[in-house]
Amino acid sequence: MADVAAPVDEAVLPLATNLSAAYDWRARHRTVPTRGSRWSRYAVPVVDLALGAVFLIFGLESVTFILRFGAYAVYVADFALCLALALTQFGRLRLLRASFIATYTMLAAYAILVALSPVNLGLNPIIATAITSLYTVTRWEPDRRWGTAALLLALAGALVNPVTLASYSRAHGSGADPTTSSGWDGTILLVRTLTSMVFVGAVVLTYLLASYRRRVAENQARDVGIAAAQAVAAERLSLARELHDLVGHSLTTIKVQAATGLALGGEERLRSTLTTVRDTADASLISVRQLVSVLRSDAGEITPVADLRTIPVLIETTRGSGARINAVLPGPEVLERCNEGWSAIQRLTLVRLVGEALTNAVRHGSGQVEVGLMISHSSSATSATAPASCHLRVANPVSEALEHSPFGGSGLIGLEERLRLVGGTMTHGVQRDDEGRSFFTLDVDFPVAPLELPASATVPGRHSGEMTGETGSGDCR
Repeated sequence: MADVAAPVDEAVLPLATNLSAAYDWRARHRTVPTRGSRWSRYAVPVVDLALGAVFLIFGLESVTFILRFGAYAVYVADFALCLALALTQFGRLRLLRASFIATYTMLAAYAILVALSPVNLGLNPIIATAITSLYTVTRWEPDRRWGTAALLLALAGALVNPVTLASYSRAHGSGADPTTSSGWDGTILLVRTLTSMVFVGAVVLTYLLASYRRRVAENQARDVGIAAAQAVAAERLSLARELHDLVGHSLTTIKVQAATGLALGGEERLRSTLTTVRDTADASLISVRQLVSVLRSDAGEITPVADLRTIPVLIETTRGSGARINAVLPGPEVLERCNEGWSAIQRLTLVRLVGEALTNAVRHGSGQVEVGLMISHSSSATSATAPASCHLRVANPVSEALEHSPFGGSGLIGLEERLRLVGGTMTHGVQRDDEGRSFFTLDVDFPVAPLELPASATVPGRHSGEMTGETGSGDCR
């Protein structure tokens, strides 16, 4: 096929991978109810239930002020804020943004309450919700700006927090003796500084840990996305190669046969042409059905089992379209042994090579096609593990108009891709002989499994005409 198409390169695969999997907490946390159940849409992570329960205990602890001293406004406000902060943890992941906003708003209100309170409310561990919210929004929120905002707010809270505010209030409102206030202020300042440093350190470490885990998850999602894109591209290439090779040769034969029948006319000629068209189309449909069956079976790689004995059939089918072909092939016994010893991909590569080479020769050639297939192997006197290779050479004359045309369509590109899979090489191009005639040549070599074969198989085999009952060069028309 002459349509120009470039091979898909890994470098052009989409790198803008969907990273949503990196922020999907549902895939990484157990939930209650479990995923897949009737109430899964209301699922809450187990970790949030655990954190919420712990902070709820801390929040309920503040009710002791009411029980001991009465329902004063400051105690009721303290209890209400602590209870609300504990409840936000139940929606820490499920309602991520709302929980974050509510947590930091109430922490700010709690700090103000402690600072303005006429009594010492003490230190409630509920302030640790600032750390849990910081981690959550940094790790799981896709928009990084939320994590940055959480970090800045947490740092501000680490410097201006209930502990430091209460310490500062005690230092300046304790009515200490002026003669000793200097030493007391120094002690309070030291405590305030150390406390702030501890809080700042906890905030920074939490942010770094969350950022690191976020980055690891993003890299994993990106790798999975690229691997999936590469797998899809490879599958598409495999499917494109199979469809091209299955249909391309048959359609070319049908086209040439139809054109020949129309040009020559005659009842016998038309009958022969239509018979060949029917048989070729039938064989092509069978191959396409086999490919569709492989795809629907979900059996894995698209690699139909290839039979090397179909190579002489391909040549005879091409001859039936009116092409003149001189083919030198190994004997049937050699092809049979290769069927048994070669891998499926090696056999399929050779069959597709011959089919595509003949298709191009018929479409672009202007004379007799020369086909030579040689399989080198170890003889019975050498080791069966000695290197073996398969060499295919196809040459056909081309007209002056086609001499400078680019012979590098999708068919040859597909062959190069196949050869890379089996470690082979291919060269092709237009060459001139001693008489100045132009020939397009295709030379292919690829390693194959070594076999114990007759020594006569190390040289090109008999003419294909002999295998079909014909003689001479194989020019049946």
